Amino acid sequence: MILVVAEKGGGKLNRASWEAIAAAQQLVAADASAGPIQVAIAGHDLATVTSELAAADVQSVIAADADSLAMYTPDAFVQALRQIITQSSPQYVFFPHTYQTRDYVPTLAALVDGALVTDVIGVKQVNGAAAFARPMFQGKLTADVVPQGEGPHFITIQIGAFRADQARRGAS
Repeated sequence: MILVVAEKGGGKLNRASWEAIAAAQQLVAADASAGPIQVAIAGHDLATVTSELAAADVQSVIAADADSLAMYTPDAFVQALRQIITQSSPQYVFFPHTYQTRDYVPTLAALVDGALVTDVIGVKQVNGAAAFARPMFQGKLTADVVPQGEGPHFITIQIGAFRADQARRGAS
């Protein structure tokens, strides 16, 4: 199962969240055993963004809506998302690669003992395993990274690497 963590800013869904959903859908298209896809979002007053996310072609949308998540703090987001990840047991957790996720995702990955692949620009299969392309050496090279060990594997998707309008819509 793939969990995509969406992000809200200024009362609206961050466009990069749709890009992360498109990346997760691309992984499922390459390897159907990677799915299904669930989307989670943490924050406060999430009714509008959860109804927007419900239009995605995903299995379900999980909202961690609490007063303590109204203002972003890394500790609060780590604790809320850690509970969701522990309960849903995903193989992969996709995030948009934003300033906010760069702040808390390394801590979250360390707490659940998961591999972290950042700044991903492509998703594919290499020798039957999911591989994530990411730039190296200031974009001069691209490496195909295959996370090792038990999941969950944390993947941050570079903004602009996937098209938000390519995310399939459906009933969830």
